[in-house]
Amino acid sequence: MPEMIEYSAVTAVHTIWLAARSQGIGVGWVSILEPAAVAAILDVPADWKFIAYLCLGFPQAEDDLPDLARKDWEQRQPSAVVLRR
Repeated sequence: MPEMIEYSAVTAVHTIWLAARSQGIGVGWVSILEPAAVAAILDVPADWKFIAYLCLGFPQAEDDLPDLARKDWEQRQPSAVVLRR
């Protein structure tokens, strides 16, 4: 199952995220990048797949509300909308 490499990469990101947060380090998964443009900038082989672009650092402030919601970019959906049976 060749796609398992992608799942492994995402699991690694999840593990990094948990470890970082346990140390007070914030993590942001940037999702507005164009994978082909990133591949061209980094000059990676054509068969590489862009999985994640992460920002890690100590946050200026802690907040329970995600930044996207605070800035009215995107609001959380009710769990009934996201979780379908």
